[in-house]
Formats: sequence, C-alpha cells, structure tokens
Amino acid sequence: MISTSPDWGGSSTSRTCRTLIMAALPQEVRPFLRRVRARPRRDLGLPAWDWEPEAAVVALSGMGPAAARRAAETLISLCRPELLVSMGFGGALVPGLATGNVVLGETFWHYNPDIRKLTAGARPPAPRPLIQLRQALKTAGLTTVSASLVTTTRIIHKKDQGEPLTALPHPVLDLETGVLAELAAAHNLPFLSLRAITDTAGEEIPEFLRHAGDPDATVGVREALKWLAQDFRRVQDLLRLWRASRRAAQALSEALMILWPHLLFTEH
Repeated sequence: MISTSPDWGGSSTSRTCRTLIMAALPQEVRPFLRRVRARPRRDLGLPAWDWEPEAAVVALSGMGPAAARRAAETLISLCRPELLVSMGFGGALVPGLATGNVVLGETFWHYNPDIRKLTAGARPPAPRPLIQLRQALKTAGLTTVSASLVTTTRIIHKKDQGEPLTALPHPVLDLETGVLAELAAAHNLPFLSLRAITDTAGEEIPEFLRHAGDPDATVGVREALKWLAQDFRRVQDLLRLWRASRRAAQALSEALMILWPHLLFTEH
C-alpha cells in the first residue's frame, strides 16, 4: 500500500539538525537509510530517521504538494536545518533520460494540468555549484544532468502534454520539489533537489496511481486489484515500475553518498 499522508501523531520534542532531507515515500530512501545505518526518530510526528555524527534527518512527507508543504514547514520549525534536500523519484517528459539516471534540479516550476499553466518557481541557491556536484557524480560513474523540475498538482498522463512543458530543458516531473524550493527560499536555506528517473518519456505511471498526490487519497491493494482486473496484462506495467523504482532508489542512495562530502560545509 502507498499511504499518501503520514501519521502526524507523536511528541513535538526535537533537537536541531544540520541537514534536512525530505522524501515522499519510504521506497525512495530505503537503500540510503540502510547504507548509513540510520536510526528512527520518534519525536517528530512523522516517519523520520537520523544518524551520527552527521546531524542529519531524513523524513517522509507523503505524496503531493500539500503533504510536502505541511511536513517541511513543521520540520524546518522543529529542526532548524542549515540545508534542505529534496530526494525522490521523477518522470522524464522528453527523450534523453533513462531509468535510474540522476537529475539535479537547476530550475523549479509549478504546473497546473487542468488549465495547462506553467509558472516559474523559487530558485534558492544550491549548497555548491551544480557543475561541481555533477562532476563529482560523473567521476563516480553516474549518469546525471541538470534538469528543469516541474511540480504538478497530481500525476499526469505525459503523452497528452506538449508546450510549454516540452520547451523546458530536460523537464522532469514530480509532486513535491517546487513547494520545498519555495520554503527553502523563504527560510534562506541552501537547497538541493536530487531525483532519479523511474519512468522515461515513453512510459506512463499506472492509471490507478494518478490520484496518489491528492491530500485525502490512499492508494493500496484494493485499487491496484480493481485496475488489474480490467486487464491482467497490466501486471507487466506494475513489474516494470517496481523494477524501475528499485533501480532509481539505488541510484539516489549512491548519488547522495557521493555528494555528501560536498554538502558538509554549505556557503550562505
């Protein structure tokens, strides 16, 4: 099951953290958490982990702009970070990016698919020049590009989209980054957006997941089975997405480990 809203119960007691890493889903961060042997945090009111001596927190917001905003506002207030990182999956809109490719957000956009309106978002400074971060990833053997990250109000059918989205350089779709960039700018925080491609330009997210970003939506086994019952050949789409997600999560873990030494001392 994919729960799009985290459990917001729990204590408000907290301590500061140097780096706050936000993701939507556990699948996006699981390999990284295992790699750094992160420990659960029980005091932040949503799924979160930290590890020493890095003074960093990884937290899950749930999917969608509203969930990301609520979680990040709360955690910025509680943890008072010096750096905000957005980490997760993304969908390529035009050819040129493959499954597992890593993208660094260079510009941030908001897109309303109902009226096909594209709006430029905030551009908080990166903790290091993106060309330096890209070079570190390239030296380590990871394929990476600087991308235009487009945050949509919901998962959209990419084949139906054209301009203005396809006119952007390396447009990559997600559901949270634009909101997090806004909050980073509002709090004068350096910001890094790190995404890995799960669906290439010619691939679509399964239809039953299309409303996963809605604030009150819960997408689980029942919805998946109803969708599969309409055409059992669709199981191939689920298997493809599962494999792509695993590959993307491993790429995110590797990329963040490579970049971590470059993020230890941010420039304000």
